[in-house]
Amino acid sequence: MKYLTFRNNATVCLLALGLCSCSRRGERDQNLSTGDKAAREVGKAAHEITKDVGKAAAAGARELGHAAKEAHEGWKEASQADKARQKK
Repeated sequence: MKYLTFRNNATVCLLALGLCSCSRRGERDQNLSTGDKAAREVGKAAHEITKDVGKAAAAGARELGHAAKEAHEGWKEASQADKARQKK
């Protein structure tokens, strides 16, 4: 359940970032209304969030790889033990 919520939040942040970065920088800087300033801040916040999401995803992938390696080692040990039992 946490995965779906996390994924939805990341999608919303990416969408906000994409919408905020559509116009040209020079034109944005000349005439910034209050709404534009707020949108820019939202875009900056979305960018920071996506960086954090990327770091968290990389850490999760490393942990998953480690767990898979441990599971494989356990599988091999059980297989060897089973073969040793069958020989006796």
